[in-house]
Amino acid sequence: MSIVGIVAEYNPFHNGHLYHLDQARMATGAEAVVCVMSGNFVQRGEPAIIDKWARAEMALRCGADLVFELPFCFAVRSAYNFALGAVQTLDRTGVVTHICFGAETPDLPLLQQIAFILSEEPEEFRTRLKALLDQGHNYPLARASAVSSYLSYHTRTLDPNQVLTTMMGPNNILAIEYLRALRETKSSIVPVLVPRVGSGYHDTSLTSYASATAIRGAFSDPNWDKLVKPYLPSPSHEILLREIDQGKGPVQEKHLEPVLLALLRRMTASELAAIHDITEGLEHRIKKAARQSNSLIHLKNLVKTKRYNLTRINRILLYVLFNLTKTRAASFDETGPAYLRLLGLSPSGQKILLKIKSKCRILLINRVKTVNKLLSPQSHPVARDMFDLDVLATDIYSLFFAEAQRQGGRDYTVSPIRIR
Repeated sequence: MSIVGIVAEYNPFHNGHLYHLDQARMATGAEAVVCVMSGNFVQRGEPAIIDKWARAEMALRCGADLVFELPFCFAVRSAYNFALGAVQTLDRTGVVTHICFGAETPDLPLLQQIAFILSEEPEEFRTRLKALLDQGHNYPLARASAVSSYLSYHTRTLDPNQVLTTMMGPNNILAIEYLRALRETKSSIVPVLVPRVGSGYHDTSLTSYASATAIRGAFSDPNWDKLVKPYLPSPSHEILLREIDQGKGPVQEKHLEPVLLALLRRMTASELAAIHDITEGLEHRIKKAARQSNSLIHLKNLVKTKRYNLTRINRILLYVLFNLTKTRAASFDETGPAYLRLLGLSPSGQKILLKIKSKCRILLINRVKTVNKLLSPQSHPVARDMFDLDVLATDIYSLFFAEAQRQGGRDYTVSPIRIR
């Protein structure tokens, strides 16, 4: 029996996601689709447009069977940590046989070659990478150039420009990291690639397979409902309308502005220095920018450098908001995902869940009310800290809803979504 895993954000679930889900099922002959999905904050360091339960429902009503939450401490990290946390989650279910991901290139062997180099880090590659960084190149470009040089020398049939272009594709970047994670964890899960169709990941135009970026951008238009409808499966559109009518969206990056500016002005440089991914004196640059800036965009532009691009700054600001320190991040990385947090299931998913209960190698959480007994701070300190961070993410995210919807503790009151 094959069960295919998909890693996603579904922010929101659109026609391209439906295509990918259908292709994943067909390509693997899978009897079920298990999704690992980011919670209320996503990998680019932004809040999701609507909450995790609504997005899980979108996936379930469009063909997924089980949706688990990727813990916050992995969902908002770099591509490597995001992919590693997701692959570990799928692997620890004990039932997932395949992982299916999209990529701009159809060349899976090339992606595997790149993943091998990034995992093994041959000396020639490391020397070239250091030289490029010393010359002032930003890290993504330097890394891609170093891999391109290494592969073109050792595999004469490869075009170095092809390798460079491949490594700069947004979906390729994650695909490479999934392959790297499979290798480093020695997972038996089989990778399956579905070439991306339609708009690119960052494309802001609304075309047949519009990107999530383009769809989210349409919310600035008063007629957003009519604009986005053709690009969403009907269940997604219905759920999106419902959530917004109830005052639970759209949640956008601008909502973070007051609390983040206040925190950054209050915190000392030494407190900032303890936050994950703040290195090389960046805390002083952030403090100076916090005093000078009058908006979040202004602050980011003051802080960014070649080494710290806007996406990385976005993530660092989330680490500040949630006090994700270097020490906490290291402890989470050491254990990997410590539980399976169920967000929703279909009737087929219910059957798979029974198998997971007997085979999974970590705690399965489907009723959060039991967490206090199952994850005591004394017996499972890292797992409990990981879970409490997920709860805090929801509590803060809820503050961006309409006033009547801002109560905390929703992780303890909202049950997993069940579709019939």
